[in-house]
Amino acid sequence: MNKILIKSALTVVLFSLIATTFGCGKQEEANKKHPQQTQQNAQTESSLGMDKTMSTPPIIEPKQVDPKDVAVSVDGIALKKDDLSKGVKAKMKLYKDKIPADKKKEAQDGLKKQLMEEFVLRTLLTNETNNKKIGVTDKEMHAAINQIKANIPPEKTIDDFLRENNIRREDIALGIKIRKLVEMETGKKSKPTEKEISKFFTDNKEKFTTQDSVHVRHILVTIDAKDDEKMKAEKKARIESLRKQILEGADFAEIAKNNSDCPSKENGGDLGEIKKGQTVKPFEDAAFSQEINQIGPVVTTEFGHHVIQVLGRSPAKTVKLEEVKDKIAIYLEQQKQAEAFSKMTARLRKNAVIIYYEN
Repeated sequence: MNKILIKSALTVVLFSLIATTFGCGKQEEANKKHPQQTQQNAQTESSLGMDKTMSTPPIIEPKQVDPKDVAVSVDGIALKKDDLSKGVKAKMKLYKDKIPADKKKEAQDGLKKQLMEEFVLRTLLTNETNNKKIGVTDKEMHAAINQIKANIPPEKTIDDFLRENNIRREDIALGIKIRKLVEMETGKKSKPTEKEISKFFTDNKEKFTTQDSVHVRHILVTIDAKDDEKMKAEKKARIESLRKQILEGADFAEIAKNNSDCPSKENGGDLGEIKKGQTVKPFEDAAFSQEINQIGPVVTTEFGHHVIQVLGRSPAKTVKLEEVKDKIAIYLEQQKQAEAFSKMTARLRKNAVIIYYEN
């Protein structure tokens, strides 16, 4: 069920504003050398638990709440059952082709809980920013809009992005206010010390060490368990013939493009950089033992017969602390901010009067 429930636009904006304003800039691709693809993403989004394409249902603040009409209330601010039902129906409509018939009830129940929790958290955070009289300046809004622009495809306008994701200006403003709340929670404590940075680097050396890798291209003639002896012989003769042509001067990329059974043929057989453990053992053994530019003997794997050429090698390397110091600092700072956010929302829940009328 969780796989079909995508995060809310509000979640994305709040995380983006909290993370980028604190200095991480554009999100970079995660890999073992760079820890900056932070756990805050998962922690913050999990804490918010909101749904991407649903705007927050209308809030009512009656003097007396009628339980028959209310799904959940937070300090007297209520979410009507009708509005919750409309939200669930709209979401179910979006996923009508992706939810099996026998899972629809489960999906509806999950969406109902998700939207109620979104309402609760948003209300708690809104009340807290109001109580602390936290505002947003035009300059801050402008900076936030520019940050969002920097993280969306260049061909998409900011208005298109906001409209497609049902993001309102008040959502962005709330994100800025929440970022200020987190700053107030952490103060100067969120900045990691030199000792903390050094300790993280030492404790996670494996994350800053690259493995040996080889740049390879290949030609594949697939084999099938159903092949009879004649077919097997023909395929073996075919791959040997292709190898011979290359040894005699034919262009490897052209031979691969016209003859290989692997999708990599569109790139002349190029598989890019591979590390140990990424391919089947016979292929790996050949790739890591061959000399650069050598056309090795035919290698047979469970997928078929291969002609392999190694184009380059990259030895294992340990990144120096100085090269990743700033990224580690950002990562640790975001971890502290995520922890502060989690503690803050837990405290707000504890001190609020939250009543669930809808199971």
